[in-house]
Amino acid sequence: MEKSKVLINVNNLSEIDEYKKVGISNFLFPVKDLSMGYQEYELDSIPDNSYLLINRVFDTETLELFKSIIDKLDRFKGVVFEDLSVLYYLKDKDIELIWNQAHFVTNYASINYYLNHGCTSAVISNEITKEEIEEIVKKSDKKVILNVLGKNMVMYSRRTLVSNFNKYSNIDNVNGVNIEDKKTNTNFYLKENKYGTAVFNNTYFNYINKLDVDDNNILYYLVYNLDLEPSKIISIIDGEEFGNDGFLFKKTTYKMKEYDDRRGDK
Repeated sequence: MEKSKVLINVNNLSEIDEYKKVGISNFLFPVKDLSMGYQEYELDSIPDNSYLLINRVFDTETLELFKSIIDKLDRFKGVVFEDLSVLYYLKDKDIELIWNQAHFVTNYASINYYLNHGCTSAVISNEITKEEIEEIVKKSDKKVILNVLGKNMVMYSRRTLVSNFNKYSNIDNVNGVNIEDKKTNTNFYLKENKYGTAVFNNTYFNYINKLDVDDNNILYYLVYNLDLEPSKIISIIDGEEFGNDGFLFKKTTYKMKEYDDRRGDK
């Protein structure tokens, strides 16, 4: 995997120089008040030619906030977006638009529709199998983005779940809670801002060098770093064994009954 094709979020601006030393030069910045789950940045503090992450689902107030910054976006390279209103308002602008509705970017027909209606690229869901991802890369009309390392954001809620948990448990208001689903033996990490709570699977998936794809069909290899030091990220990119295979070799479980059936539970 070429480091020049890595696109990564940063948790501190000081990390940029460390990444640049090894050839990583494409950076993703969650925009304050327009993103969930990751370290956010005021628009004015984000370096030129960066990519912006806008992953909140908009309501009327959020849409108005987004519209108020449109004239300030010319200095950025692109926007990785979830809400389709971003596409609607930016489709005639000279800026890359990257479709990133994680639970929907799951087949080449849907991807090609968006690629032919204003989008520059799309982030393929990492919740599908290896064969499905490889088929999408081969049959997409433009270069696509592979999400190769991170903790899956399972969902986000407009509810302030962490604050409610802290209040119920009578503990200090810490922003970050680990909980375990004993039914599936899955650990989750909850992170909150004033707009709600992002819920992550608390284990990193790692698809680096595990997919048989033509590099010429890849725009970027996307890394979402929630809590690792840059040196660790670089080591993983260089081949260090880390994380798990996610959904590469298993189909997504959609219903608890299906999960119980697979385990033989009654």
